[in-house]
This record gives sequence, C-alpha cells and structure tokens, in this order.
Amino acid sequence: MRIQVKDIMSAPVTTAMGEDSVLVIRTLMKEKGIHAIPIISYTNDTLKVDMTIQGIITATDISTEVSDGTLVKDVMTSSVVHVIHVDSSVQAAAKMMLRHNVHHIVAMDDGEVKGMISSLDFVKLVAEYTLEQKQVLN
Repeated sequence: MRIQVKDIMSAPVTTAMGEDSVLVIRTLMKEKGIHAIPIISYTNDTLKVDMTIQGIITATDISTEVSDGTLVKDVMTSSVVHVIHVDSSVQAAAKMMLRHNVHHIVAMDDGEVKGMISSLDFVKLVAEYTLEQKQVLN
C-alpha cells in the first residue's frame, strides 16, 4: 500500500499573514499545539482571489529573543517554502525534508494549503507501523 502525504499530514492548517505580530503567532502555536505556520497573502483579481505562500514561521523563528511586537514578515523564513502535493508519497516528502534539511512541508492541492507534514508526523507513522506489525505477530 502506498502511503500518501494526505494520509499523515496535519489538517486543517492554521495560516497567518506577514503583517501579524509575533504575539499572534505565539498565541496560535500555544493554543493549537503546533510548531510551524505558513504565511500567506492574497491577491484580488476582478475574476478570482489567489492565495500565495509568502513564507513559513516556526517556533525556532520566534525564540524568546524576538519581541511580541515584531512583525511576522521580519522573522519568517521566506527564501524557500517547501511544498508538496497531497497525493505525493510520504517517501517523496521524507526525501524532500532530508535534502533541504527542513522539519515542515506545506501540503497543497489545487492552489490551496490543505495540510502540513512535519518530522513528527514521520515519527508517528513509524510508531504506528511498528505497533501494527507487533499486533500482527502476536
């Protein structure tokens, strides 16, 4: 059985805007028990609204040395945001994370953020697989 990103990703995704404060992000992360948030923006064409990922902010980005009033856009990682399709294999996601030395990837479908996959999701996958195998053997 081929396990896909959508099978292990966390969803729905909490997003934020670059103009939000670090305090907003700290509060969201604490309330939701998450460690990374995609930063998005919208462009409004007369025919449609497009969402663009501007960056990602992680718990590491907002260490205690960053003041609550700092804007997200000033501390987020914006050079490269790693994105994968929800139907991609978890193997492809794992290879991407290893190749780029990142712990979070945004999962998308049809131009929309659908989920996040993190290194912790892989730990959970291994733990569940090991538990299932153990039960089969007993």
